[in-house]
Amino acid sequence: MSGCGTKLRRVTAPHIPGLTALRPLGAGGFATVYTAHQAQLGRDVAVKIDNRVLVDERDRRRFLREAQAAAKLSGHPHVVGVHDANITAQGTPYIVMELCTGGSLADQLDNTGPLHPDQVRDLGIKLADALAAAHQAGVLHRDIKPGNILVDRYGTPKLADFGLAALLDAQGGSTVTRDALSPSYAPPEAFAMAEPTPQADVYSLAATLYTLLAGKPPRPVPWPITSFDQLGEILRRPVPAVPGVPAALHEALARALHPDANLRTPSAAQLRDELVDPMRMPTVPVPQPPKRKIWPLVAAAGAVVAIVAGVLIWNPFGGEQKTNAQGAGPSTTQQGGAEDIPPYLKKCDSGFCIETSTCFRGITNIGGMPAVARKVSSCSDLHYWEAFAGGWLSGEIPAVDSDELMASPELKDVCTAAVMKANSRPTVDTTGWEMSAVGFKDGTRNYFLCLASQPEAGEVVTSAFGG
Repeated sequence: MSGCGTKLRRVTAPHIPGLTALRPLGAGGFATVYTAHQAQLGRDVAVKIDNRVLVDERDRRRFLREAQAAAKLSGHPHVVGVHDANITAQGTPYIVMELCTGGSLADQLDNTGPLHPDQVRDLGIKLADALAAAHQAGVLHRDIKPGNILVDRYGTPKLADFGLAALLDAQGGSTVTRDALSPSYAPPEAFAMAEPTPQADVYSLAATLYTLLAGKPPRPVPWPITSFDQLGEILRRPVPAVPGVPAALHEALARALHPDANLRTPSAAQLRDELVDPMRMPTVPVPQPPKRKIWPLVAAAGAVVAIVAGVLIWNPFGGEQKTNAQGAGPSTTQQGGAEDIPPYLKKCDSGFCIETSTCFRGITNIGGMPAVARKVSSCSDLHYWEAFAGGWLSGEIPAVDSDELMASPELKDVCTAAVMKANSRPTVDTTGWEMSAVGFKDGTRNYFLCLASQPEAGEVVTSAFGG
């Protein structure tokens, strides 16, 4: 849902300086789009107002920097122009942008069905060029899908929503939810909490182009996912050929849709060039369906999550592995006896408390799956959450979100404000801090960590618990 949309709801239009006659045009999970009149220039514009309140000044600055970077792309013929960006009096960010009256490619797909291969190839060349320009300017999109490609009154396709990517890491960004992903267009590594990359955008653009050809995504992801095994099986499926689509076009898209980011088309510019001239394609074969359930772990690939120092690696090619700061390795926890202590913890009066400061960049909650968290190498790195206690789980990690896990019978008396206070450093007051919990695998056993975060502090580089 961007500058043009169809899903309406009754909302009260906020006051935006310089704009009048705001009328709701469309609404999505995170934002509402209005049409408005810019009297000073005598033109109609679209205004996208996000529903999330940016309380932290760092988040506000990040949003404005992202919007400024997006504005620099406005000169590209296939990027929706950004006219202004700011924060409302209520603390919600907004972007004033070019009004596209031709709807989105999602609208076209709904109204007329799949597009002709020649039309999709032409769209791909134009949009890949726009994406290449964005990447050259250091801007990632992070949510390319048919609904975020708009058509202006002259019939020109344009990528929309540059400038909003920072909001995925802003207010509430310490907990990434399923609403932040467009599952069938997100690359495998996005589900594994990997940092966004240009290769991730390439995957999403290729998935969008394939959808325009086939009328459905290349790897439709049912939501919610019931298990990592199900998700991994879906994300490593081969991309089926679409009847009537030239082999060169299919191969270009299949290569850009490789589940391993290291083997994927490396850049938007390369994808553009391959669509212009298929002879530019490398001779590496198009990925074929795997013959084994477990694929090799590519340590450097964004397609795996390597949560260092003893946290779970999820490999979308299949399987789970234990990792430490140096990489994958066997568990060192001995079951039974004096060494039967979960990772990062030590025995204390309250049970197990944190031994060494252990911090996490964020928590991901995806419906029907266990919550996961991305550990940082040191608490001196930017982070939202820090562990203060934990313990062993009696069975498998429950497939629930982090708050539900914390409230479960096994954790409810461990992840408490009293335990947090008892384990805090003497110089730190943790009164009123938010709490959550995440489960992890350690060899054949599972454990949990109780996590705490200072409200409204945003990302910090300090620690309140452990040595």
